[in-house]
Amino acid sequence: MKKTRIQKVDMISELPEPILHHILSFLDFRQAAQTCVLSKNWERVWLTYPVVDIYNGLFYFPFHSKKEVFRRRRLRLLDSLEKSLRNRHHHCKDLVSMKKFNMVMEILEDQEFAPFVDKCVSYSIRCNVKKLKLDFGLDDDDDDDSDDDDDDNDEGDRENRWYNLPQMVLCAKSLEVLKLGKCKLGLPIGSDVKLSYLRKLHLHEVDINNHAINNLFSGCPLIEEMIIGECEGFESIELFGLSKINNILMFDNWDFNRLDAKLLNVSSLSILDKGKFRPFDINVTDCTNLKNIELEGASIKDVSLYKLISELSLLESLYLGSCCKLKRVKISSPSLKTLKISNCYKVVELMIDSPNLRHFTYDGGMISLCSNALALSNIDLCFKLIKFDNQTQWYVKLAELLTKFHSFSETVKLQVSEDEDFNVPKELRETLLSPLFSGKCFKLLIKETSQTFSIAKVVDDILSIAPHTKMISIEYGYFGGWSETSFEFSYKKPSVYKGEDSSCFKSHPISCWQHCIEELKLEIHNTDRIDIKGCSLDGAEFLEKIDGLCTLRSMMKLA
Repeated sequence: MKKTRIQKVDMISELPEPILHHILSFLDFRQAAQTCVLSKNWERVWLTYPVVDIYNGLFYFPFHSKKEVFRRRRLRLLDSLEKSLRNRHHHCKDLVSMKKFNMVMEILEDQEFAPFVDKCVSYSIRCNVKKLKLDFGLDDDDDDDSDDDDDDNDEGDRENRWYNLPQMVLCAKSLEVLKLGKCKLGLPIGSDVKLSYLRKLHLHEVDINNHAINNLFSGCPLIEEMIIGECEGFESIELFGLSKINNILMFDNWDFNRLDAKLLNVSSLSILDKGKFRPFDINVTDCTNLKNIELEGASIKDVSLYKLISELSLLESLYLGSCCKLKRVKISSPSLKTLKISNCYKVVELMIDSPNLRHFTYDGGMISLCSNALALSNIDLCFKLIKFDNQTQWYVKLAELLTKFHSFSETVKLQVSEDEDFNVPKELRETLLSPLFSGKCFKLLIKETSQTFSIAKVVDDILSIAPHTKMISIEYGYFGGWSETSFEFSYKKPSVYKGEDSSCFKSHPISCWQHCIEELKLEIHNTDRIDIKGCSLDGAEFLEKIDGLCTLRSMMKLA
C-alpha cells in the first residue's frame, strides 16, 4: 500500500499581521523577541510589533553571582536590547509608529547604563511613540551585595539613581501618555515644553523644580489627567488655560505647599498628604465644575472652606482629612451627596446644611453637630473618645451625637485609648435616656487594656447605651496581642413591656436588655489563635459566663 505524504502547512504564520501582533501581546518581551527566529515572516512580525516592554525581570540573575559578573551580564543584555531596537529600525524602510514603549527597571545605580537608556528612549521618540513609561525606581535597602568600601559614596550613589530625562522627550509631539518614575527633570531657562497631544501625565518620585513643572503644564494644552506623587523640588503649581483637564491627583509631595488653578472643566481634585510633611494652601474658587474634592493636610480655614463650597454648585463629594486649622466647620451645598471628615481633631462644631446629603462618614473626636441632611441613608460614625473629668459631660456629649444619627446608621463605631476611658456610671443610667434604643451594630475599638479589663463590664456599658442592639463587636489590644469579641443578640417580643416591669429605670422609654434578651451567640478571635466560635448563651446572666470564657482563654494562653 502506497503511503500518502502529508504536506505540512504553517497556517498561523499566514495570518494577517494585526492578528499576529495580537498573539504577541500575550507574551512577555523576552518570549515575543524569541519568535523572530521561527521564520522570516515571524521576524517581520517582530520587527513591526508596536509594543516594546523592557522590565526588570529581564535582568534577573542568581543571587550568588558576583557583583562584577552580574554587572557585565547586565551591560551585555542592554547592548543586545539596543541592537534589537536598531535592527527594527534598519529592516523597516519607514519608521514603524510605536503604540507603547515601557522601560521599568532598577539598574541605574551605575552611570554606564544611562547611555543605553538614552539610545532606547531616542529610538522610541523617533518611532513616534504614543505611550511612554520610564520608571527607574530603586529600593534603598537592596544594597546587600555592595562592598563595604563603597559606604563613603552613598550620597553619590543616590544621586546617580535619578535618570536625567532627555530634553527630546518633552518635545515629542506624538506622545499621548507620559509616565515617569525616579527621573530628574530639569529645564534650562528659556526652554519650552511642546507636548501638543499629551492627554495623561503621571509623575512618581520625580525631581523637578518650580520652573520646570509650571513650564511642563503650560506645554500640554490638551492634558486631561495629571497625577503627581512623592515628587520633590517644587513648591507651588499654577494651572491656567488647560481647557481639557478633568482629573488632578497629588499625593505626598515633599516640598509642595500651594496650588493655584483656574480650570473651568476640571471635575475631580485630590491633594493627599498622608505623611503630613507640611500644610498646603489652595486657590481653586474658579474651578466651577468641580464635582469631587479630596483634601488631606490642607491649611484651609473655616471661612475659606465655607466660601469654596458655596461657590461650587456642582459639588457632589467632599473629603477633609487632617486639616489642622478647621475648628467650626459649616458646609452649605444643595448638591453635596457624600461627605467624609477624618482626623480633623481641632474641629469642635460641625454644621451641615446639605438637604441632599446621602452618605456621611465621620472619624475623629466628639463634636457639636447640627444637620438638616434630610436625604441621609447611610452614616458611618467613628468617634475617638477622650476622658472627661466630669463623666456626666462625657455621656451627655456622646448621647447627643448618637441620638441625632442612630436612625440612619447601620453601624456606630467608637474608639478609646484605654478601656477605662469607656465607662458609664450606674447613677447616669438611672437618670439619663439610652441614646441608641434601636441601633443595629455597635463597634468599640480599645487600643490598650488594663490588667483589670473585663469584657462583661464593657458589654454592660454598651447595652446601657444601646439596649436592643443586634450585634456588639469589641476589638482590643492586650500584652502585645490583639483580640476581637463579637456578640449577636436575639430578643423576646415585644421589646416594650406594660405594667410594673416596663423598664428597669423609669426614665427609659423601652425595656432594659435584662428583661428581654433571649439568647446570644459569642465569638472570640485573637492573635494567639485561641478561638471560640458559635458559643450560645441563654438569658440575662450571660455577663458572668462571658468573664468565665475570657478567663478560660487567658488560662489557655498562659498554658
